[in-house]
This record gives sequence, structure tokens and C-alpha cells, in this order.
Amino acid sequence: MDASTYWKYQMIATGAMGFLLGLGFHQDNTILIIAAFLIGVSSIVYFRQKVEGPLHDERSATVSTKASAATFSTFTLLSLVVSAVFFYLGNTSNPEYLQWAYGLAFVVCALMILRLFFWMYYTRKYGG
Repeated sequence: MDASTYWKYQMIATGAMGFLLGLGFHQDNTILIIAAFLIGVSSIVYFRQKVEGPLHDERSATVSTKASAATFSTFTLLSLVVSAVFFYLGNTSNPEYLQWAYGLAFVVCALMILRLFFWMYYTRKYGG
């Protein structure tokens, strides 16, 4: 199997797994959730083992790195804005929004700390 066929199969398997997981959560069906996850992950691993040749080159690795960095930055900024709006709403109208604001701010801080640890790890491992 070549790389383009693998990516097509992976997208189909991921979409099917997402659909079945959503359906399982909607119906509160634990067996469907576990089965969808296990079958989806094992099928992706199976497809990956059948690939002959490389899946990534330097250009695609660079594009992936830049896309990940942009996604992380955008998510962090938008989450902080939403958290600030929740803080405002929690102080003015409904105190329940304060719980959402603190939770979202905590998640953003945890992600930033996690990114810092990974940055330190990879800087030591690969230099830079």
C-alpha cells in the first residue's frame, strides 16, 4: 500500500470511529464506545504496518509543525477570550459561569505548561 492510500483509509477509519463514538456516547452504550475505539485504533495500526515507503518527508513535517503551532496559539487565545467573557458574565449575571471560566483558564494554563515541558524535552534531545 502506498502513502496516499493509507491516508485515505486512515481518514475513513477516523471518521467512522468518530461517528460510532458519538453514537455510543449519545446512546450511553459503553460496549459500542469501547468496541469503536479498539477497532478504529487497531485498524489504523494495521493500515500503517502495510505501508511501503515513507509517510512523511521534510516538507510535510515542516507544514505539520507550523500547523500545530498555529492551532495551539489560536486555541489558547480564543480560550482566554472566552474565559474572560465567562468571568464577566459570572460576576454580573449568573455565578455558574465562574465555574466555566475557572475551568477553561485552568485547561489553558495546563496546556501551556505541558507545551513548555515538551519544548524543554525536545530542546535537550535534539539541541537548539
